[in-house]
Amino acid sequence: MKLRASIAALLCVLGFEANAREIDLSLSNDTALIRYATPISYSGSGKTDLDVGFMYTESDNVMILGGIEMMGEAGSHAPGLHFGVGIKGYGVSLDSGDDVGSVTLGAKGWYVPPQINRLGLVAQLYFGPDITTFGDAEKFWDFSGRAEYEVLPEAAVYVGYRNVRARLERNVPGNPGNSRDVDLDKGWHIGVRMSF
Repeated sequence: MKLRASIAALLCVLGFEANAREIDLSLSNDTALIRYATPISYSGSGKTDLDVGFMYTESDNVMILGGIEMMGEAGSHAPGLHFGVGIKGYGVSLDSGDDVGSVTLGAKGWYVPPQINRLGLVAQLYFGPDITTFGDAEKFWDFSGRAEYEVLPEAAVYVGYRNVRARLERNVPGNPGNSRDVDLDKGWHIGVRMSF
């Protein structure tokens, strides 16, 4: 039931934008993550994307994310290098019954070697501290890195590593402030990114 409601919510969000710009699907042995991104503004040196996504794990954990990300060229002295910053919100429902919400700040780097312009190296980190993480958690991280290869002008395949982690707060009688880390996703994955 939780899975069906989350997919329905994500499809409603996607329905507001008729012309998708990018769909990204990544799979591991235990997780599936689908993302959708579309530009919402352009400037002379970069663009701003709306980014939404949904992740489901084999242990019935569900995560929905959404936010904005600004990307631009690093400068003429670093051809092929792009940097970005963003704000994302995460909502997580764990099979243990814990619920996590977090508003995170993050950064992203993307490098395309000028000599091998079909190859791309991407890394990003989003972090939510205690002040912006709520529910049953006190901190939240989303880190990923990948190497991708453009097989067609509109499609790339990739292999990457991802770690999505929440620090749950446990108020145990006689031991306040006890906490433990829970990995929603930790390990290698493969994926495909398609542009439209």
